[in-house]
Amino acid sequence: MSRLVIYSDLDGTLLDHHTYSFEAAKDTLESLKALKIPCVLNTSKTFAELLNLRTELKHNDPFIVENGAAIYIPKGTDLSIEEELEDCGSYWRKAMGPPRKALIDITSSKKQEYEFARFSDMTSSDIVNLTGLSVEKAIQAMQREFTEPMVWNDSETNLETFKNDLEKFDLQVQRGGRFTHVMGRHCDKAKAMNWLTEQYNQCTATESTKTMALGDGENDVGMLAAAEIAVVIRSPVHAPPEIPNRADAWLTKQYGPNGWTEAVNKALMQEGYL
Repeated sequence: MSRLVIYSDLDGTLLDHHTYSFEAAKDTLESLKALKIPCVLNTSKTFAELLNLRTELKHNDPFIVENGAAIYIPKGTDLSIEEELEDCGSYWRKAMGPPRKALIDITSSKKQEYEFARFSDMTSSDIVNLTGLSVEKAIQAMQREFTEPMVWNDSETNLETFKNDLEKFDLQVQRGGRFTHVMGRHCDKAKAMNWLTEQYNQCTATESTKTMALGDGENDVGMLAAAEIAVVIRSPVHAPPEIPNRADAWLTKQYGPNGWTEAVNKALMQEGYL
């Protein structure tokens, strides 16, 4: 039996789109712990947001922040990584892209050409109004390290032009569930997932690693396309994203954490864990 490693988006996937609750997934999360199946959070959220949320989730596995821009590995895990990583207190960090300041400087030069509002242009009250987060969580969401989310107020045609403009600076633009994200061109959830999976492969040389990815947004497409088990979580607010060349991708019947639980339990049965 292959070792299963699960990569999960948060908002709209493990967390309910409207309430941010994960109540429906609690029992399945406990099952994964009992089965020693890593559940790697792969999200657009920040390191600051993940600290409190991981406590609520009782999460002890590695996690990926800001749409694949950085990977955090708790010290004391069974992963033995040969390359040098940044020491961040209780974690080792693998950065996949340039710092946020570079993104702010470059997009500032584009403000006369396009209509957008960046996180760096907003107050915590603005973020609360856009997301429904508490003030405390909105402040955590603003503590970006490697990406710059924005509200795109221009046309879809101009968004494509904007993407092309930023490619000259080795940057890319990805659409998420709520925001448009600017980041380094070599940052994405799939690349971060693949790097971390290779670390799991190295520490489990006697068995293969099988990846499962779950997500609901356009910024999850790369991760879903690269995983061996791809799960699109049904959303109450937008159509399911299409996964190129993956006719085998699952689409859940239920929304958010209910759909997440539906899919994970199906995979556990299919892979012989239950």
